[in-house]
Amino acid sequence: MIERVRREDTWHRKAGSSYPDPYRIMRVQFPIVEELRDTPRETWPQRDALPTALHFLAETFEDCGWDDLALRVQHELLELHREAGDLPQVLRVLSSIRANLVRQELFEDALRFARAERSLAVQLAAAGGYHVVTANDARYWVSHVLDKLGRYEEAARNTAEAVAERRGQEPVKDGPPEGYPLAHALLEYARRLDKIGRGEDAIEHAAEAAAFWRRQRGASTTCYNVFDELSLLQLRAGRFDDARASHAEAVAIFREGAERTGKWEFRNHLAGALHNHGNRLHDLGLDEEALAPAGESVEGYRALAAEAERPELRTKMEVRLALALVSLSGRLHDTGRLDESLAASDEAIALASRHPGDGLARQELARAWGNRASVLISRGDHREAAAAARKGLDLYETPQDKARARNTFAVASAHVGDLDVALEASLRAVAEYREWYAENPSGYAYLLADALTDHALIRVMRDERAEAERVITEALALHEQLAAANPGRYQRELDRTRAVAAQLQ
Repeated sequence: MIERVRREDTWHRKAGSSYPDPYRIMRVQFPIVEELRDTPRETWPQRDALPTALHFLAETFEDCGWDDLALRVQHELLELHREAGDLPQVLRVLSSIRANLVRQELFEDALRFARAERSLAVQLAAAGGYHVVTANDARYWVSHVLDKLGRYEEAARNTAEAVAERRGQEPVKDGPPEGYPLAHALLEYARRLDKIGRGEDAIEHAAEAAAFWRRQRGASTTCYNVFDELSLLQLRAGRFDDARASHAEAVAIFREGAERTGKWEFRNHLAGALHNHGNRLHDLGLDEEALAPAGESVEGYRALAAEAERPELRTKMEVRLALALVSLSGRLHDTGRLDESLAASDEAIALASRHPGDGLARQELARAWGNRASVLISRGDHREAAAAARKGLDLYETPQDKARARNTFAVASAHVGDLDVALEASLRAVAEYREWYAENPSGYAYLLADALTDHALIRVMRDERAEAERVITEALALHEQLAAANPGRYQRELDRTRAVAAQLQ
């Protein structure tokens, strides 16, 4: 039995920022709830008086960030609607409880309610109408929660059933456009298949979803995202030409809208798509080709920032410009244009430094200092590089970002003779990458390989030959696997690792 919420349960709580005033709503609704609880329904002023008051309280608690209290109210609502036999309202509350449990990351309970939501939605959909849409959504949430629980095979099977169902569904009045539910399920299925190692099957289903969106007129972020995801799947499968073509098609979606209308919205999306395209070409090993979209993204954001009249919009565009400059700096470094790379990093640092209270600006400021440190290492300015890497390390917030900055700091420190400092930083970075690699090999293989190469170099500089040989052997094995799968992207890193190994000959 779930304990009912009483007004004194809220007295010690501090509400997050919300509108309308939550305390005013509680002052109005709690007296109604307290008066009507445990009284016959027929004595209420309206048949739905108590459920309505409870619903207001549940929504208010959610707005305040009090999901635990909202959940208790939702359970009370569920029992009231079940007693009344009001199945549409039961379904509504089941959906609310499932959403609440997902927010709280209580996934075992969320799965139970998602399945109950799905079962009732299917029952109500048997008579036709909009409950078909709710049933489709509920099946998605079953898959989502199974995925969160690590039950990937079950999630894939559930999504396969969703695809089969939607192939035979008729359009619903006032529901999504024809074909959209199937396209959505196909992309979800592709994601689930990719997670269980069925990459080629994932590509097949994502391509079918992309074909649907190709037939639709007009640009949309959904359409762009489908082609972006298809490109990533193709990249992982080693289908590099297809990956390049799919992402070029994704960019074309927003370019057409921007050129046809000149609207700010499409130009903003285009600048972001071009930034992503430069990064995708880098992932494909096409660094020279990546320079053009990376530069166009910078100029796009520069124009949008110059046009922005509202201060908050100008801040947003300047931060996005800094982000694009950081990526351009990386591509310039990759192609040996070190002075230009430094200039792009310095402009990004200047822009991001204007907005110290913005979270993304802080992140891009850290990345810009990290890029600057890497370029300075390439130029042999190691003391300045160590100082820049230290700034990036101090600014970064996530363990993953800090590990990358710490590795750069280790290399720069070694070159200025701070070998003990370098070894300590490098050991920590390698240990962290090993841990993350064990959980996600495809996501961390190249980062671990790079960190191992740098660690071997530091061991060489410390004249610790045996440890250097052990580490460089592991780094070579990882880089050889990466270069065999994607030579354009990883051959340069393999060559660097071989150069370190040559010092041990």
